[in-house]
Amino acid sequence: MRKIFISTAIFTVSLISAQHVGINTVSPDASSVLDVVSSNKGFLAPRINLTSSTMDLDGALGQAAGLLVYNSGTTLSKGYYFWNGSEWRIIDNSTSVAPSVSNIDCTTAILSPSMYTTGVPFTGILKVSYVGGNGGAYPGGSPVTVNGLSFQLQAGKLAIGAGELIFIVSGTPTITSPTTTTIPINSTTVPFYTGSCNATVGGQDIAEIKIAATIGPLKLTNDPSTGYDRILTSPDGKFSVRVVVSNTPPNNGFDLADLQIRSNTGTPTIMWNGATEYVTNGQIVYGNNGMTFPAQGVWYGNGGGSGTSMGGAITDAWGDPDIYFGSPEYRRYTWTTTSASDQTMYILTFMMGAANFGPANATNCPGGTCTTTKAFLRIEQVRSTN
Repeated sequence: MRKIFISTAIFTVSLISAQHVGINTVSPDASSVLDVVSSNKGFLAPRINLTSSTMDLDGALGQAAGLLVYNSGTTLSKGYYFWNGSEWRIIDNSTSVAPSVSNIDCTTAILSPSMYTTGVPFTGILKVSYVGGNGGAYPGGSPVTVNGLSFQLQAGKLAIGAGELIFIVSGTPTITSPTTTTIPINSTTVPFYTGSCNATVGGQDIAEIKIAATIGPLKLTNDPSTGYDRILTSPDGKFSVRVVVSNTPPNNGFDLADLQIRSNTGTPTIMWNGATEYVTNGQIVYGNNGMTFPAQGVWYGNGGGSGTSMGGAITDAWGDPDIYFGSPEYRRYTWTTTSASDQTMYILTFMMGAANFGPANATNCPGGTCTTTKAFLRIEQVRSTN
């Protein structure tokens, strides 16, 4: 009897494996290989302790792309992962909370390009800022057409806190800038928003402003030699600036720290102006109408030496050498590239305070952090939207 049962089971499995397989259904979907049906239970994938993003489950190479597991370990964040052929990728673990914001500020609306002309086809985007986002995913909105231009919110995911909503804009304008266009922002254009306001654009050639800032102590660096620095990168990633002090005497006093700049993209030529405000002599200003970076990824602008113009050597100061003159100096640097197609201006503001002048060494910077220093760097990036 046992032999008959086993034979029947094998025959049944073979029959099912050649067709569509259904669990809790006698009519699996024709487009599926496996159709699992339940109204009150879920599918439980294998629970695996993934210890690295390239872990082989069976210890052998060649696991199939598309493999799905749930990581229950702690090395990688918990959640569902799939194997893409070379590494484990997490499936987006976003909150499923209904999207909401506390306010949409229509006065921040930016149209890019910012100007339009009657009868000339237009394609661009509209950005409108919000605050109080809860991280929820949201659907696209219904399109609204004003002055021949169609505005439609694109689906996305809210930031936790402040962020921007993106609308696709297309059509053929029936008016020409500076005549403005007013777009209603309400539950039709933004489905999850219960408030309302009007975004007005097209009246002037405006620029987009993005800001990056950092504040805190100097920390150990070995780029390109041992010292202590604090770095800030422009919002577009093209430039980085830092305040840096050497740990090598006699140039290792915190008052001898210097500002440096680095190109992260190619070797552009920049025009720059820098002003230093300090006690006693008031203000001193430096500038250069065409400074070309000799290399990408290299810091330029003094390293404890002297100089008044930033040149090809790291010993040429970016403006006035040393960032202290009895008390903290306040610095402002403005630069842009000489490329006619690059309509971007950068404005750096800087100040650093130090409870004592060091020296910068392991004693005054325990664990690699100079706790008595406080450096502030802020880059305002202004870019044309046309």
